[in-house]
Amino acid sequence: MGTGPSTKETTLHHYRDPLCKVLSADNEVDFLGLVLAGTSDDNEHKAFVARRIGVQLEAMRLDGVLISIDSWGNCHIDFASVIEAIGERGIPLVGLSFVGTQAAFVVVNSYMNSIIDLNKTSEGVESLIVGENTAVDLDAVKALAILKNKIRNKESEKSWRVSEIKKLRRLIVRTFAVTGVDSGAGNISFSKGRLLLNLEELQKAGCTACEGLGSFVKNFSLRLINLNERSQLDVPVNSILDFSPLAAKVNGRIGEGISHDFSGVCVMLTAVEEKGFQPANIGASDGILGKKISFGRPGTPASGDYILNVDVILKEGHARTREGIMAAHELCDAVIRPVRDMLRALPSSDAANKTEHWDIVRCGGYKIALVKLVPGLGCLYDTLLFPEDPAGYAAGKSIMDRSHNVQIPITPNEYRDGAVHSLT
Repeated sequence: MGTGPSTKETTLHHYRDPLCKVLSADNEVDFLGLVLAGTSDDNEHKAFVARRIGVQLEAMRLDGVLISIDSWGNCHIDFASVIEAIGERGIPLVGLSFVGTQAAFVVVNSYMNSIIDLNKTSEGVESLIVGENTAVDLDAVKALAILKNKIRNKESEKSWRVSEIKKLRRLIVRTFAVTGVDSGAGNISFSKGRLLLNLEELQKAGCTACEGLGSFVKNFSLRLINLNERSQLDVPVNSILDFSPLAAKVNGRIGEGISHDFSGVCVMLTAVEEKGFQPANIGASDGILGKKISFGRPGTPASGDYILNVDVILKEGHARTREGIMAAHELCDAVIRPVRDMLRALPSSDAANKTEHWDIVRCGGYKIALVKLVPGLGCLYDTLLFPEDPAGYAAGKSIMDRSHNVQIPITPNEYRDGAVHSLT
């Protein structure tokens, strides 16, 4: 077992991860950064990755660790192994995972005594509703509060008091608020809250990309969905592969410099095979749109947002291959590139909000790291890292290919700037 629709963390979820947000905002926490590792196929490699994570965290001289995973079943072996590798080194920890009634841990150990269950359903099961059983702000606040208490109990004589704040790297994110989206003719543009998406132009950009993806992709279509209109919640959709933000890098590399993004609109990638097979890991999320999304979660659009839907028709068999799923994401990235190019060129004066993020050292605070176990097995169970644009695809590398699932350190700013793209 791997990741189901209700537990998977979309690209949008990584972009707005509540765990990163809560750790960064806490004035008592010296948030050292993230450690990302892929969940592996064989038990020998699971154990190897877990040991390497334990060694790295011990070398960081941490006070505590939060560890999360968005998959379950066999992947809970990875989760338990990493928890044991951390716990046996005496580092206090709190885990976050979907459990409910359906995903009881297949293995346990004595260090798994503080687990936040991300289940949000009354039945405690994988619901096939995207975003339903994922972490929200309250889960993050609970996890950090429990972790702080465990740290204080372990080091009862120690005092944690921030004595100095050091600013390391700066990231500026300018957000442009979309109040309406039009799909008529004309140049792709943004003015006074109105975003004009020339779907014909975007279709051409996608067709150009299709020429190189013809082994996997048969066709694709585009549509604009206005969630302010109740009738559009009743439209049928193919299996939802991902939600992602519309964001672009203006200057600098991921995690530094300046980025632009839109609020009020996001991208939804859906796919199906030409003969009707729906791509899925643990159940497909195809059906009536309004019944397949838990709106307003970190990884899903808000109920009043606009959605640009890129619907990919994969050739027979390629909803079940790694190459086919990656081709769908690559095509989606190509379709929205003209929008990104327009977005990166917008004048700063048009931005509704400018947020300045720093990677910060809080000397004397609780030294805490966030460990995220992300998919790393292949088709519909993969994770792309460090694309050229925030939350994009181009120039990114699968965690399987980049590090063979061995952990990779990521700064908080890199993470919040879209260094992680979900391929689940």
